[in-house]
Amino acid sequence: MADSYYDDPVEESKGTRKNFKGVLALILLMVAAGAYLQTTLAANISLNSGSPVEFGQGISVTAACSGASVLTMTPNSSFSNASGGGSFYFTSVTVSGIPSGCNGVDFNISAYDSTTSTALPIFASTKTVASIWNNGGSFQGGSGFLGSTVTSSSGSFTVNFTTPVALASNVAKITLQSLPHAAGNCVTENICALGDTGPGGGTVFYVGAAFTMTGATCNTSCRYLEWAPVSWASTQSQNASFVVPGTSTTDPRATLMPSNLLVGTSTSFGSGLNNTSLMANAVGSGTSSSNAAKAALLYAAGDSSAGQWFLPSRDELVALYQSSVRSRGNFQALNLWSSTESGSTAQIQVSMGTGDVTVDARGNDKLFRPIRAF
Repeated sequence: MADSYYDDPVEESKGTRKNFKGVLALILLMVAAGAYLQTTLAANISLNSGSPVEFGQGISVTAACSGASVLTMTPNSSFSNASGGGSFYFTSVTVSGIPSGCNGVDFNISAYDSTTSTALPIFASTKTVASIWNNGGSFQGGSGFLGSTVTSSSGSFTVNFTTPVALASNVAKITLQSLPHAAGNCVTENICALGDTGPGGGTVFYVGAAFTMTGATCNTSCRYLEWAPVSWASTQSQNASFVVPGTSTTDPRATLMPSNLLVGTSTSFGSGLNNTSLMANAVGSGTSSSNAAKAALLYAAGDSSAGQWFLPSRDELVALYQSSVRSRGNFQALNLWSSTESGSTAQIQVSMGTGDVTVDARGNDKLFRPIRAF
């Protein structure tokens, strides 16, 4: 349906000037009206059902994973201004009503015109498939998603095309498929599974819904934890000064900050980096040779990520012990320092042999392994 606008002629009295202000106001009103109506007047499409719908209007669809549950799919368009005019583009899709039976699958969305069977490029110049991974009920970009963003909510997601390229008027059909999850690239696409090599060269040991790690680059949208390679300490200049230096196959041993400090650390998941920063920056906290917290923050891995590695909090260290890929980490069956205090003189530790959570004096040397969130 094309937008139509009508304008009564403006009468001009003899000897008066034309009412340019009135004409300009009318043009602005027309532009505003077009922007307001853009989701319903841009173009008609048909989805899997073949029923014609308008952009901005939901339609009931099913997917292989949904069984008897009916999903609602809503395509959206937006107007993009250009010199001398502009165009409506296919810019996003919302899918809602997704049941738990679809956990773990990839939803692939494509668009087609009315004359060919070849999918249209829809974002990032050439990409014809928008892939959304249902990661246990939390939705995120799937393999090849770069150039789009995904907003997740309970049983629903919206995929937005950062650089849309399909004209809404060219879109005649949109398809939704649910397929087995295809692994993305952990380093370049931030799509990781347990045991993958993380961006810092370590091993991903935690994968879950978005969490907050205060101070981390990922901030409130962290999804993964990786541990540093067991050889990490052997690459550090202060390694020789640890109580027991690390090797290519063993972690170093070191003490922590002086035993008379209390800096207010937490046991909770997501607090490890803040805990470590508190311990490293406390007055009289020693050097990177005598304070494992300082040493962890200095580690930069292969991606210049110094300041992002930290000693895990108690709960993060428990999660490391419980990880199904722990055996890949070359952990000795001994205690590792956490970044969680136990009063002003002691620190919580977790055994990598038994999982026991105990306490020991900070002046005693223990094994430690930095981790990071991303």
